[in-house]
Amino acid sequence: MIPLLASMVRRVVSALRELTQSRVVYVAAGFLLVVVVNSVAFWLIEGGPQGLSFFDSVYWAFITMATIGYGDVVPQSWAGRIVAVETAVTGIIVFTAFVSILAEHYASLSYRRLMGMHGVSFSSHYVLIGKGGTLEAVVRELAVNMEKGMAPRRRMVVVVPTSEEKEVLDLPREVEVLVGDPLSQEVLDRARVQDADTVVVAADDDSTTALIVLAVRRKLAGRQVKVVAEARRRESIPLIREAGASYVVSTSCFSGRLLASASFEPPVAVFLDDVSTAAQGMDLAIIPGSRFKGRRFIEVLLELLAKHGVMPVAIVDGGRLIYPPSPDEVINEGVELLALGNIEDLERLKKT
Repeated sequence: MIPLLASMVRRVVSALRELTQSRVVYVAAGFLLVVVVNSVAFWLIEGGPQGLSFFDSVYWAFITMATIGYGDVVPQSWAGRIVAVETAVTGIIVFTAFVSILAEHYASLSYRRLMGMHGVSFSSHYVLIGKGGTLEAVVRELAVNMEKGMAPRRRMVVVVPTSEEKEVLDLPREVEVLVGDPLSQEVLDRARVQDADTVVVAADDDSTTALIVLAVRRKLAGRQVKVVAEARRRESIPLIREAGASYVVSTSCFSGRLLASASFEPPVAVFLDDVSTAAQGMDLAIIPGSRFKGRRFIEVLLELLAKHGVMPVAIVDGGRLIYPPSPDEVINEGVELLALGNIEDLERLKKT
């Protein structure tokens, strides 16, 4: 509860700071002030003789300042005409300034978004930091899994170091792409790392990855957010894990093992390549095991195979992965099952 309240306070303070620094707010306040002052002046002078309400005077002041001038409400006295002249002159100045600054404000926002210099306002999202094809692969796989219901639906924010990197990325339009040094606290603030659900780091070298993980952990300030990082060398895995990564994936080692398997046992390589993506074919997914509490693993396996065409291959007990489970292994409360099956079958099973 306390972290949630702290996050809400930060958002309110940030919004107030942005308001006080915006010229749009000051010009809008000046515009409203001129409308009110001229409405009061016109109502005091013309309201009684013409039987006008204060709302009629506000309507007249706004129409006059906007240079529309319908002519349905007009001043009858010299004093009223003087107020009308002053309202028209000040109205043109203030109204023109308001419209031009408003247009400039939105043009600036559009330019910042185009250049990746904007920030995001949502929370519980995926933040993907790095560069190159790895980010594209992560985005595509997350998008496919979210579409098929295999992963929670969340917004995605990609952070790349340069505008050149942003230009070469081929990402869906709904993905927000920010440009900036991921070691900068300002960039992490724009990506709202502190309010993210999961952070993925895939830099071009392991030392940069470790530094980014450290910067992210410092920004999170103790929040239990999942941080997944890529290691290009096996020797870097302990370093990146000590920096604060929840999970470290050695992509080069996995690729090397896949290539080696393909050279002498191609079916193994085909199987691993197939189950590593939810885009097509078979997939591995986590399914709840609570419904099978107290039953033996072999009983659950036979039931899932017969009814759903899905085969559990491991038991996930907290952070411990049990594979292959003993046929007599009892399913306890709170465990999950790692299951292999057709993507559609797994999706239906997760929803039941």
